[in-house]
Amino acid sequence: AKPRRLGTDGKREKFSRKYAFSCMLECGFCGGTLTRRSWHSGSQYNKVIWQCVTATKKGKKFCPDSKGIAEETIEQAFIESYRLLCQNNKDVLDEFIARTEETLSDSNASKQLAKVEKDIAALDAKRAKLVDMRLEEIIDKETYEQKYFDLSSQIEQLQKQRESLQESAETESTMKKRIAEFRRTLEENEVLDTFDRYVFESIVEKVIVGGYDEDGNKDPAMLTFIYKTGFKNSLDGTNFKPPRKNSKAAKQNAGLCSHTTDEAKSMCSYHSDDTC
Repeated sequence: AKPRRLGTDGKREKFSRKYAFSCMLECGFCGGTLTRRSWHSGSQYNKVIWQCVTATKKGKKFCPDSKGIAEETIEQAFIESYRLLCQNNKDVLDEFIARTEETLSDSNASKQLAKVEKDIAALDAKRAKLVDMRLEEIIDKETYEQKYFDLSSQIEQLQKQRESLQESAETESTMKKRIAEFRRTLEENEVLDTFDRYVFESIVEKVIVGGYDEDGNKDPAMLTFIYKTGFKNSLDGTNFKPPRKNSKAAKQNAGLCSHTTDEAKSMCSYHSDDTC
């Protein structure tokens, strides 16, 4: 299916990749986040990369194993990761989605929350009536204080229960939205030819940049995509590294391009002096 694109104006497209990765990239060595930077800004060799915040702000010695990774590398790796996910785990994903939907439909956090709200309102009414009775001197002070304390204690307990149920209900609501988005994304985007921010944000929880291979060796180019359903897969980022702009291959491709320089720039989704 043809991948959907977000935004129709240039400004929105300009910021799309920044926000697609913002707060979603995690260093596999120190656990810190990654920040977006532009190398050689304003020149033909401009390159957007992501680097570990710990290494850039505190110093390389605090995270010596992390390395900057090109934004295009992450995008291309995601396209492959998504393809593998759909190709190898389609049945598993369908089963997971169906099971999650069934679990959410059986959950009664919302119903329990409604009952607690009703009980709190009833106790509040009783407490208000008790105050009126004391003002009218229908009951004595000692009886009033004891009953007021008991009602207040019950209300306080129910309020704590309400807070917990509210969190559960919000989690259920969020999960339902995530599952719906994930199902729609799988149905409408079986294959991605280009990076799609909508698909990425809909199904990816985070991306861990860097890590350790099966032998325990450090691999700064490892990219681990963790999906919102809990599935994850790891790819070698070096396989998706874009060619250097001053390399022989890049110059050959430029010579074969039938578009003029201005036309090529206007059509390329990665062209920008500073996309931050």
